[in-house]
Amino acid sequence: MDIQFPQILFQIVNFGVVFGVLVYYLYKPVKKVLDERSKKVEEGQKAAAVALAEKKHLDELKKKTLKDAEKEAAQLLEEANQAAAARRKELMAKAKDDIAAELSKERQTIKDELSSTKEHMRLEFNKAVFAVAERFFAQSDKKTLTKLADDELDQLLQRI
Repeated sequence: MDIQFPQILFQIVNFGVVFGVLVYYLYKPVKKVLDERSKKVEEGQKAAAVALAEKKHLDELKKKTLKDAEKEAAQLLEEANQAAAARRKELMAKAKDDIAAELSKERQTIKDELSSTKEHMRLEFNKAVFAVAERFFAQSDKKTLTKLADDELDQLLQRI
């Protein structure tokens, strides 16, 4: 077995040609595809990072807006409570005034009715006294006069 240099040289050239063809037709396109994929992955990661930052910003903005809305709602509720309390006081004062006016009116009506009733009773009593006096002077007996006074008083009480 001896070493044949032309055969080795042929194998080296053959290996070089196959290697060159493989590099040119296989390695470079695969490397190009892998580089493009790597770029897409990097772009996707950058977009994801931007999206996460934007989401975080939106969440903070949402929390701030929600907090502001809660403060505003609490303030509106407090204002509404104060307005309701003021309105309630106003209505209570008006109701008290209305009740006082109605009470005063009813008292005056009762006083007028009482005066009218007293006047009516006085007139009736005067009539009864005059009737008793007329009979009294017509009768001189004490028992008869007492009986007449009692009868007239009973009739007066029945009319009342």
